[in-house]
Amino acid sequence: MAEVIYTMPNMARNTQGEREERIVEIYTTSESLREQHQDYVGTEESSNTLGTVRSQQPDPVSPPRCPIRAVVVLLVLLSVALLAALLGLAVKHKIVMDMDRDVEQLLQRLKNVTEQRDSLLCKQDCPGGWTKFGCKCYFSVLGSWNKSRELCVSLGADLVVMDNKEEMDFISRYDGDPWLGATYEASEGMWRWVDGTVLSVDNPSWSGGKPDGGKEKNCLRRDRGQQPNFKWTDESCEDYRYGLCEYNLIK
Repeated sequence: MAEVIYTMPNMARNTQGEREERIVEIYTTSESLREQHQDYVGTEESSNTLGTVRSQQPDPVSPPRCPIRAVVVLLVLLSVALLAALLGLAVKHKIVMDMDRDVEQLLQRLKNVTEQRDSLLCKQDCPGGWTKFGCKCYFSVLGSWNKSRELCVSLGADLVVMDNKEEMDFISRYDGDPWLGATYEASEGMWRWVDGTVLSVDNPSWSGGKPDGGKEKNCLRRDRGQQPNFKWTDESCEDYRYGLCEYNLIK
């Protein structure tokens, strides 16, 4: 009985020691779990913070594909537009060249037709009483310069205009010193032929090298004088003499 009583206190002490050890283990385990939880929470917060920072930074990888496709499409459209413009210019240039060639051909044909027409007209005979030289017909009238011109115009002609030396030599066969188709009167200070062209005062055909320049000498006539070649001079428009009419068959 005494042994039993003795043993039971020991068992009680042992049980109490085991409880204390278990309490210590539980406390240690609780502290360890708390530290692990704090570490996990800290790690998760750091991970979230790092994820937030990373999400705020631009992706260093290649840009999205959509803008690249848009740029490619735009470049293709620009290339097509440029090609169309170049083709349009080429077509326009070809059309212009073709038109220029056609115009040149038409002008050449017109020139040929005109020459043929002039050749046919030049073969015509002059009216009765007129003298033919080249493609022109000549006829003499009598009166002052103005009256002679009126008569020439009434016949569908005008006073003669000197075009070349051959015509001047032909006219030299006419007797007298007939009126020619040039005047200083009402010609704005210069000599003009009746067709509007200017008669230069420096023309070597002037008798004496230039017009006489008398106040009343405003009309042109032939001046045979003592010259072997045909000359002309200025004379009063009121003188009474022959006037030489000229009619161009080509016109």
